[in-house]
Amino acid sequence: MNMATFVRKNRARWERLEKLLSFLERRQVKQLDRPTLHELSHLYRASTSDLAFAQTYYPGTTLLLFLHQLVGRAHHQIYRTEGITAKGITDFFRNDIPRITRKNFDFITLSAILFLAAFALGLAAVQADERVAHLVLPTSVIEDIYSGRMWTRSIFSAVPSSVSSTIILSNNITVAFWCFVGGMSCGVITTLILVLNGFILGAAFKLCAQHGLLFDLLEFVASHALVEISTIILAGASGFVLASALLSPGNLSRADALSVRGQDAMRLALACIPPLFAIGIVEGFISPSQSIPLWFKITLGVSLFTAFWAYLLLSGKKKGDESGKPKAQPGIASTDTSLEEELRRIHETEKPA
Repeated sequence: MNMATFVRKNRARWERLEKLLSFLERRQVKQLDRPTLHELSHLYRASTSDLAFAQTYYPGTTLLLFLHQLVGRAHHQIYRTEGITAKGITDFFRNDIPRITRKNFDFITLSAILFLAAFALGLAAVQADERVAHLVLPTSVIEDIYSGRMWTRSIFSAVPSSVSSTIILSNNITVAFWCFVGGMSCGVITTLILVLNGFILGAAFKLCAQHGLLFDLLEFVASHALVEISTIILAGASGFVLASALLSPGNLSRADALSVRGQDAMRLALACIPPLFAIGIVEGFISPSQSIPLWFKITLGVSLFTAFWAYLLLSGKKKGDESGKPKAQPGIASTDTSLEEELRRIHETEKPA
């Protein structure tokens, strides 16, 4: 195919991509709606193939330079990153994380159901046969429970609170990390981590209840357990968001779906870090203390839990946006309206009165 024929065949697509990129660059849109993102992704992949063809058959030509620039601009719009600023960090935690949480609440619900179902299964399994607890709980914990004492007392009496707090934080971050990364296994690893942690917790509760230690266990977990479980569930949801990109990419390719939904998953995973730091301190210093009254631990635990979910579900909403979900940006078509019509409409609305 000679170069003139190649240009005539593909010129309309390049012009459409160039107009779309000029529009996005001029308007500085931060978030694309799905139809626009799908169109941009399709044009980008097609133009990348054209660039590869031109590199082979038309080296050193102006056409090759043009396609290099066009594909580079498209790549920047799809995969662009912004510098880290104090305002950006503030907006990220104040607005982005709560909105993404509400947007992906179905995955949070799925994660919670799996964890709580596994917790109930752990209770039922130990109720049916106490030996099940030996399969999931450490031997030292089993021995302490059978001896009628809380295993946490021996642990925290031997390790300074600062050290135990660091260990707890490290362990919780590890669990949250694997819940997130486990999404790349199509959610299998994420599911296993949620189910295993829920089952272990249920088995521990039931075994303590059967040996007269339920009150002691509740006293220990009262100040931190609700938020700690919430972060595990949120991390599990981040893994399921990643898994959804692989299992159900919709109109996007799996690579593009991962690029888009991976940002949501990362935000959910990062939302776990501040509460994990707070809970690490609480669990290391307050939970094991016998001098702090139970009413204070319960009040603290419920207050932290309420504040955490109120932040995720209620903050970051703008006036007129009760759902908290990001709206389509002004000037970006939410239907299959042609780009030329959308550009003409924007131009008319921007004319001075």
